[in-house]
Amino acid sequence: MVIYPFKQQHIFNITLFTLILIDLSIPAFAITVDKGLVNYQVLQANLEDKNFPVEVSGTCETNGKIEMRILGLAYEIAPWKEIGSAQNGQWTATLTDIPLGGPYAIEFQIKDASGETKEKTSIHDVLVGDIWILAGQSNMQGVGNMENVTEPHPLVHLYSMSYQWRIAKEPIHVLAESPDPIHYTRIFKDEQERAQKIKEGINARKGAGLGIPFAVEMVKRTGRPIGLIASAHGGTSMEQWDPALKDKGGESLYGSMYKQVQSAGGKVRGILWYQGESDASKDPQPLYKERMRKLVKAFRDDLGADLPFYYVQIGRFVMDNPDATYWNKLQNDQVELEKELAPGGMVVSIDLSLDDLIHAGTEGLKILGYRLANLVERDMFGGKISAGPRIEKVERLSSPYGPQVKVTFSGVNGKLTSAGKPSGFSISIAEEAPNLPCIYKITLPENEPNAVLLWITKMPEQAFLWYGRGFDPYCNIVDEANMAVPVFGPIPIP
Repeated sequence: MVIYPFKQQHIFNITLFTLILIDLSIPAFAITVDKGLVNYQVLQANLEDKNFPVEVSGTCETNGKIEMRILGLAYEIAPWKEIGSAQNGQWTATLTDIPLGGPYAIEFQIKDASGETKEKTSIHDVLVGDIWILAGQSNMQGVGNMENVTEPHPLVHLYSMSYQWRIAKEPIHVLAESPDPIHYTRIFKDEQERAQKIKEGINARKGAGLGIPFAVEMVKRTGRPIGLIASAHGGTSMEQWDPALKDKGGESLYGSMYKQVQSAGGKVRGILWYQGESDASKDPQPLYKERMRKLVKAFRDDLGADLPFYYVQIGRFVMDNPDATYWNKLQNDQVELEKELAPGGMVVSIDLSLDDLIHAGTEGLKILGYRLANLVERDMFGGKISAGPRIEKVERLSSPYGPQVKVTFSGVNGKLTSAGKPSGFSISIAEEAPNLPCIYKITLPENEPNAVLLWITKMPEQAFLWYGRGFDPYCNIVDEANMAVPVFGPIPIP
């Protein structure tokens, strides 16, 4: 994975409301910018920490040369330079070499053949940084309570479902804003009511997600501005996300997402994905892994061969049905796909609180944003925090107190820990048999920071190990970086 350097000198944690742009010599504003750049836009940075070339165009009244300059906090970042030409009421130009950072004012002017400035305009609050697609179903859309949400940040902007750039503020997914039929024809009454409340300036009760917590965390760590593209839709399945439907455009989920990306500039840093609940049942679960492979391949074919893909393992579901077979199978599929789908990785949600029967709560979504930021920092900026504990080995032991099972993990940051008594493991005598009530104690050995000991009353001859089995297990084992143990099982105990 390429390491992207951070150039602090180009970053300004301010808004352009403090920018002094007074120039009494500016002529009448006849020139317009109609395509390629708008207020609050985030431009994806390249390997040199400058923007990828952007084609811009508009209308004007004067024939001549188009010049551009970049303004920051009360001074020029880059002086006027020629970037294009104006003729017959139209102008076109290519924007290059805008440095990482912002927010910037990008000024344009036309000079006629005599060198006199005739027309001038500007675009404000432009950022150059990293753009991330938010995709999946409701837990990515965000159904956390609108309480103690992550506050907006001047270096975190949103490309909304209405195809407009703005400062990112919860809720960032508003399906009713979308012009695409796949979104606005599938919204429920509560979503319509929520959109109307947002329009009227009334805070909806639900809508917090993980996108803003992730973005603010990345800005804190790297200083790089972040753009988010809101593309998730609650209740959607892998079949509905089928990339083969891309040509249907706004009538398909993948097609709508692709349209958004192209409209936002066509360049992104990576994907954040949270989905799977709709596929955790008898018919779709066996197809889940292959559908995920196809989806990730399509993302990379369409948006960049090495595009990082980070996703969340689905978590808890509070329900009466005791048979969580396909729920747990899908969680296990997600573990098995982790290395196969690299570059990228998986973070865990099983230890987090909910704000209703199935949706991660606002505080838990902040933790997921932090965990995803750990992986992105690891892969792109030389961070040292790994994805967290992953099962490495299971052993039967004997002790003076009876049989034990030792579970050893790789990828542990520091040591394993828990809030209160360690919990989450179970044992069965067959892959789909009920749990045996045989574990009476779980301990974290001081001398083995990456191991867990299960104390057993009577060890069956054939046994299988689980962690997080069922719809609503209580799991609380994490490492010192707060990266959690994922749901897994059944694993034969040798």
